[in-house]
Amino acid sequence: MKEVALILVAICFWLVPVVGINALQLEKPNLVRPVPSDSLMLDRSATIHVVFDQAHGEQAPPSEMDSIARKLDLEIQTSTKPIDSKTLEGVHILYLRAPSTAFSPNETEAIVAFVKGGGSLLLVLDEERRQSLEKTHVNNIIAPFGLKLTPDTKYLHNCGGIAKGGEINKADRELPFSGGRAVEGGTPFAFQLDKEGKLAQPFGAYTRLDNGARIVVLGEGMASLFLGVREGVRLTGVPYDPTRTTYWGKDSAIFMEEVLSWLSH
Repeated sequence: MKEVALILVAICFWLVPVVGINALQLEKPNLVRPVPSDSLMLDRSATIHVVFDQAHGEQAPPSEMDSIARKLDLEIQTSTKPIDSKTLEGVHILYLRAPSTAFSPNETEAIVAFVKGGGSLLLVLDEERRQSLEKTHVNNIIAPFGLKLTPDTKYLHNCGGIAKGGEINKADRELPFSGGRAVEGGTPFAFQLDKEGKLAQPFGAYTRLDNGARIVVLGEGMASLFLGVREGVRLTGVPYDPTRTTYWGKDSAIFMEEVLSWLSH
């Protein structure tokens, strides 16, 4: 009996380590990192919400905005209601493209508060015969941030403009310009060209706030309408007649994409 017991003990002694090793081999470590439960929320929050104002005489967004929206993951919502804090709730960018009617004091206050709260603003205002600076009161919106649109600069038909490569644009961009106004304050980055093709006064400027808000102001609306073609020749065509002018400035699309991309950050 003792011999049998010793044999059984020996068998158990050899089996236990083998079973242990096999168990360790079967319990393979999980190499897949768990996905955080809030990751889908983070993906959704990557969408940039843009309100395109149409409550102040603005036209609908140009169709070219669709491809930019897809590329930059912008969700563009048009609004025909007066601007207030509810309109701007959850919004990243407010786009005011060529307003022609007045912003009320309450709307101005709401927009200023939106920017001071971290929201970004794109304001485009063309020459006076199209959008009145005095009537719209848009300078009241941008003045708290050190920016100002001037009266019309001297008209020079189809002179074109240049947006210099820098913080917003990756390279110099050729833009259409044929009547507009200058922007004072901020950091100038887009300039009207004079007769000799040299940089003149700025019609585009930007600024950024410590809270992350960003502002771009343009004093000419052609680039925001995606006008200008490669075949255009500066200083040609019939003044004030777009049907008999081929506008110089081939880079409107990439320019607007870069502006909206910069505002999105």
